[in-house]
Amino acid sequence: MTEADSRSYGPRLYFLALLVQFIWALNNSVSKFALKGFPALLLAGIRMALAASFIIPFYWHQRPHDWGGRDFWKLLAFGAVGIGMNQFCFLVGVSKTSVTHASLIIPLTPLLTLLIAAALGQEKITARKVVGLALAFSGILVLQLSKQPDQSATLLGDFIIFLGILTFAIYIVLGRRATSSHSGVVVNTFGFVGSAVLLLPFTIWQSRGFDFESVPWFSWVSLFYMAMFSSVVGYLLYYYVLTHMEASRISAFSYAQPVMGTTLAALLLGEPLTFALLISGGLVLAGVYVTERSRWN
Repeated sequence: MTEADSRSYGPRLYFLALLVQFIWALNNSVSKFALKGFPALLLAGIRMALAASFIIPFYWHQRPHDWGGRDFWKLLAFGAVGIGMNQFCFLVGVSKTSVTHASLIIPLTPLLTLLIAAALGQEKITARKVVGLALAFSGILVLQLSKQPDQSATLLGDFIIFLGILTFAIYIVLGRRATSSHSGVVVNTFGFVGSAVLLLPFTIWQSRGFDFESVPWFSWVSLFYMAMFSSVVGYLLYYYVLTHMEASRISAFSYAQPVMGTTLAALLLGEPLTFALLISGGLVLAGVYVTERSRWN
């Protein structure tokens, strides 16, 4: 991108990058409202099915031709694992823990990505990265050892959230080369369609005998937001920004998400902001910052 392009796109790109983080941060709280009407497995399946139906018109409108027959199963598999399993674990996890905990665990994604890439020989672990990793994981340790006034937070739920970001980190490392030559519309279309297919058995199983008429209106609205905005709009905006802004600069905006997520959880759900939670959040953000800075330099 040229200097002129940077000046032209700068303010708008910064706004869109921040908007994506807000959309995803709000999704953490919105999911709690959706879970009041739907069981987690059914919610995950319907969300992916709706997201697939929402993104297909975008795909047909652009008619991208940057994939061939050999790419079909590869894109479908990576999308199902990276998006489907990630969202499945997120919804099951957040149904068993607090939004504030989820908002502080999710930022560990780049650190897990680094560890997996290092294990595969794609990255080197330096002393500065070790310090960053130690800070971040000590923040999670503080989170788990502190006394929690909010009884909705559980170790099991936190662990499932962790498994979710682990699957996404694996997707980033293994799928980076496989999907880097394809447009964001193609990658996300295959991701949502593959995820809907992967979760289809669970969706059918959970739908049998379920009383959809008893679902409150705010759960339906929340489901629509999760499928349309946090899934389709969020991912498409992220890929759009990624094509016009350096990846290192985009990652800096991710520091806003846990702050937004915990604040929104306090405002919308009444989840407490304890001193231990603030210490934990500070350690996680400091660890991610130190580690990511070492990768940029």
